[in-house]
This record gives sequence, C-alpha cells and structure tokens, in this order.
Amino acid sequence: MIKVIGIGPGSREWLPPVIDQIVASCEVLFGGKRALELFPNFPGDCIILSGKLSETIQEIRLALTEKKQVGVLVSGDPGFYSFLPMLKREFPKTEISVYPGISSMQFAFARAGLPWQEAELHSVHGRPLNRLPLTFQKPLAILTGGENTPQKVAAYYDGYGINLKISLGNLLSYPEEEWVTTDAQMLAQEKKTYNHAIVLLYPPSLKEGDNLENTQTLENAGLGIPDEEFIRGKVPLTKEEIRVQVLAKAKIQENDKVLDVGAGTGSLSIEAAQLARRGWVFAVEEDNEAQELILLNQTKFGIPNLQLVRGTAPQAFEKVPQVDVCLIGGSHGQLKEILEKAPLRSGGRVVLTAVTLETVGRGLELLQQQDFEEIDVISIQAVRWKGIKDFHMAQAMNPVFILNARKRQLE
Repeated sequence: MIKVIGIGPGSREWLPPVIDQIVASCEVLFGGKRALELFPNFPGDCIILSGKLSETIQEIRLALTEKKQVGVLVSGDPGFYSFLPMLKREFPKTEISVYPGISSMQFAFARAGLPWQEAELHSVHGRPLNRLPLTFQKPLAILTGGENTPQKVAAYYDGYGINLKISLGNLLSYPEEEWVTTDAQMLAQEKKTYNHAIVLLYPPSLKEGDNLENTQTLENAGLGIPDEEFIRGKVPLTKEEIRVQVLAKAKIQENDKVLDVGAGTGSLSIEAAQLARRGWVFAVEEDNEAQELILLNQTKFGIPNLQLVRGTAPQAFEKVPQVDVCLIGGSHGQLKEILEKAPLRSGGRVVLTAVTLETVGRGLELLQQQDFEEIDVISIQAVRWKGIKDFHMAQAMNPVFILNARKRQLE
C-alpha cells in the first residue's frame, strides 16, 4: 500500500494530529528534506525524494516489492498539483490511500480574507505562462515555481498592458512568511527572491464587497454576427459569410492572443475576441474613422479583451506582444514586411484574405519563402437571396480568397 500524505503548508503547528498516526503506520517514508524533518522520531527508513522522479519511482517500487508500508509526503494537499497523479499512473494495481492537508492555496485565500469556491486556480511550475487567461472576472490564484517566479507572472500581464492588483504570499505559515499586496507593474520590477510563492490576481471588475457568484465572464455568442448589427461608416466591412470562414480557419482557442491587421470596423476583431474570451485581441488600424468605429463597436458589444493599436503595420507591431493567431485583411503593399515582423509565435496560425489573384500569388510565394507550413487556399463567392415580392433574387458578393498556414515549429 502507498499512503500519500498531505503535510499542509509545511510547518508543524499546521499538521493535524491524525497525520502523526498515519506516518507512524508506515515502514518507509519518502519526502523532501524539509518534509521529513517534520517527523524526527519516525522509526522507519526515510528516503529523500530525488530530483529525478524516475529514481524515486524505482525506490518506491523496490519498497513495495519488499512488502513494506510506503508513505509519501507531499506539500499542501495531495489533490492539488502534487505527486499523486504520477503515483496512480505508475502503480495502477497498488492500493493508494490519500490523506488531505491544508494547501498553500487555501492559506493564501485565508490571508486575503476571500472565499475561494468561485476562484480559478492554476500552476505555472513547469508550465508555460501563455496559458494563463488574460480576461477573467473572478480571482485567479497561481502556484509559482522554477523559472516562473511571481515577477514573471506580473511581467506577463504587464506586457499586455494589464496592470492588475496582486497579492503575494511567500513561505506561508513559516516564521519568514511574507504577505504583500501590490500591482503587476511594481511586482514585475521587484528584485527580491520568492521561492515558495502563491500569487493572487484580482480582476479589474472585482470591488471590495462584490458577490463573486454574480460575476460573469465573456461568453462566446457564436459565429456570424449579422452585418447590420455593426456600427458602420464609409469603412469597408468584412461580410458575415467571410468572417465565419476566416475564423474557422484561424482555429482560435479561448486563451489565444490574436492580432488583426487592418481591422477596419472591427467586425473580425469583435468575433475573434468572443472566441478568445479569456485571451486578448490586438486590432491594428491606421485610418482615423475606422479606429473610432472599432471603439464604438467594442462598446456596443461589450468586449473587454480587445485593444485598438493605432498605426500602420508593420511599424505598429512594436506595441504588440507575441500572439497565437494573426489575421491579415489589408497590407497596403507591405505583405512581405507584415509576415516577417508579425509577432506570431512558433506554431501559430496566420490567415490572410485577398480579393485579387496577384495578392493570392504573392501571399503563397511569401508563405513558402518564410517557412510556413500546412499552407491552404480556398476561394469563396457568397450569394445572398433577397426577397422581392413573391421572388428571391440573387445578390452575388465579390469572391474572396482565404490563405491560411502555420508557422513552422522551431527545432
């Protein structure tokens, strides 16, 4: 049998008495050095967990072969980002008993004086920062560790122009405990080392005394907002039928960051933001009238995760961080420079629309030259049938070409 034992935040006074009884029932105990020091009178064998988990697994397997009762100490609670999932995978036929502890996450919310049943919990210890949501209406708590320090989390949000209020708890429950409330800009510049930290991010919409259960996130309203719903001037609008196809090719995920080049009235940006409801959309536009229309439509549709970037591409890209998807609707003869300088991550998707054969040919040539793969081209000519008295007459729209490709992954 393997007993997976949560030791809570890591100090003796936060261990319930029953944990001592469970540890005493084991014959061999695995844990980190600090965890094992909590049980100085343990009579059995103590084995410090190796940095190489494969070695630890072999040690546990050997102890089980010798019919020993195995205890594995994990910090916090075993059910929250611990060694437990690996143990269940490696020992599927072994009985595994789990004993809860107070997680550092519980401790952090207690320090903040906030309920956490509606909060969102993440870990960036060994996981990429770019999967963290940029749009959220409820507290976001993050376990940090390894290369992803609290400062890097703060810099990630500050890089998107999101200066959130942040609380940081380091070494919670220890004599050296720190609890600091600051903001993303300040924390990103902090030089102090935080080795065992939880960061708690407060959404901009959350005010003191708010009921967390009544807050809402941006929901995907579905593709294909009718053209007449958008506020329009003399600026060209990407038609509904084309938007649907472009967004289908873009394969936008809810946490994605999207760049819309030549955003026009913002119709594509609006729908992209609804798909990337926990990500962010950067709408690059140089025309003054179009810029104002983007802002008006953003307000009309209540889109919080859209940022207008005033300027001409590719020069305006200096204001845009790395993105997962790049939509290109207008290039003004600078398609080569736009594709070269777009801040598209390795493996990200680009979707380009064109209305002339020359642009299609140039786009294909550039995508092949610039090391894109999975290049695909379709052409669409939508026809709307308008009712006139007892008949329906065809209203053909201009054909549009849609090119899409994936930026080749770095080796």
